[in-house]
Amino acid sequence: MATLKRCDRCGHALELLRKPVRRLRWTRYWGLGWRSLFTGPLSVCPQCGAMYATDGTLLAAGAIETDAERRLNVYRRDMAYLRDSFGGVFIAAGVAVAWLVAGAESVELAKVVAAGATGGLSLVPFFYFGRKARLAKKDLRQLRQARQSGSILKEPGPEKPEEA
Repeated sequence: MATLKRCDRCGHALELLRKPVRRLRWTRYWGLGWRSLFTGPLSVCPQCGAMYATDGTLLAAGAIETDAERRLNVYRRDMAYLRDSFGGVFIAAGVAVAWLVAGAESVELAKVVAAGATGGLSLVPFFYFGRKARLAKKDLRQLRQARQSGSILKEPGPEKPEEA
């Protein structure tokens, strides 16, 4: 049984696909993940997303999300959670202002201003983290499209000097 050590497409070292059913979920290769539980582990390239069988044949090019995509997706989710947290602060401040104004007790202007200012100030980080999440989503979409179309976006690195 011959196993590949390097990817045929990009030359990067291959890794075993851990949890194939979960990693291939929502893709058209989900059945291959189930089949690999019985036939043997799959190898994947973390740089270009190519998937190889245990005998070394290429099963799919660009099937698995790359390491860069996974890191960017985690960053995007974190930014979205922060955005949602500050949105919750804004909504809670709005409810507090409504309660103070429409409540049974007399209106104390200092409490209303403090609650309104807290809600207003929470909008600054809400929009900041919202923008970060949108930009990360846009970059993630570009990475996925490049992987699925077969063009690998390489991360910028040091340029090699040309030999004369």
